[in-house]
Amino acid sequence: MEFSFDVDALLPERITVLDQHLRPPARRPGTTTPARVDLQQQIMTIVDELGKASAKAQHLPAPITSASRMQSNRHVMYVLKDTSARPAGKGAIIGFLKVGYKKLFVLDDREAHNEVEPLCILDFYIHESLQRHGHGRELFHYMLQKERVEPHQLAIDRPSQKLLKFLNKHYNLETTVPQVNNFVIFEGFFAHQHRPPAPSLRASRHSRAAAIDSTPAAPARKLPPKRAEGDIKPYSSSDREFLKVAVEPPWPLNRAPRRATPPAHPPPRSSSLGNSPERGPLRPFVPEQELLRSLRLCPPHPTARLLLATDPGGSPAQRRRTSSLPRSDESRY
Repeated sequence: MEFSFDVDALLPERITVLDQHLRPPARRPGTTTPARVDLQQQIMTIVDELGKASAKAQHLPAPITSASRMQSNRHVMYVLKDTSARPAGKGAIIGFLKVGYKKLFVLDDREAHNEVEPLCILDFYIHESLQRHGHGRELFHYMLQKERVEPHQLAIDRPSQKLLKFLNKHYNLETTVPQVNNFVIFEGFFAHQHRPPAPSLRASRHSRAAAIDSTPAAPARKLPPKRAEGDIKPYSSSDREFLKVAVEPPWPLNRAPRRATPPAHPPPRSSSLGNSPERGPLRPFVPEQELLRSLRLCPPHPTARLLLATDPGGSPAQRRRTSSLPRSDESRY
């Protein structure tokens, strides 16, 4: 696959390893970079074009490899360059292999679920004009050595028939373990425990990130000591002191007479508007006799005496006629 820019100068090695940063590799000493050339943009162009060619070869509706996907995932891409053919002195790309670690739930031969994180083959493409020349085996073998894994430890994402025949021919991987997802694993996948990811893919990334980020870590926050389990009470049985204290209502509600004890079986009440339940008196009840007695004992105001003296209706004779009424009639007024 040819490009308009100089691939041989951009990728100095025969096999170049690209991570999510898509940074151009270190250049050979003595070589010069042309002015105003965005090397990272050229690498992104190579990744996009390789992804489109792979999707077309596998009859996929959309590419599964692109520069944006590489930048948003922690995948590694091995790019194989053609060093023999130099059209117009710019070089060419033979193919690529994309791998990455993924958390998977896979079934073993006893159909038991296992949570593993193996190295997965995500995309593999060799240009149609250069297939069956040993380039695919060269690229695959380089990846196995770099990642330090065995072929039977790999999980392949939706492999094509060409890839399955390739693995069977070069690595004797034939018997597969049936799965419920799109990944294919081979017999011997559970033979021994998976080793942690190689430094080329994970440890190197973390070490680079730690070297770049020199910000001191924030001090650990001290957490309060945990309470003993014996002191913790459930919410339903917790003591609520405010429910135990009897609060006396303000005056005059504190002088209201106690209501009679309701009957054991009160009559049924309707839920209509006119049959609302009775409520207690809001003001203290004062008997009529006590009210009249308090009024009779209260001395008259001097202004009232003056009015009675000047009022013709308030003559002594009238007052005598009024006072001659029986006590029972007088109490009614």
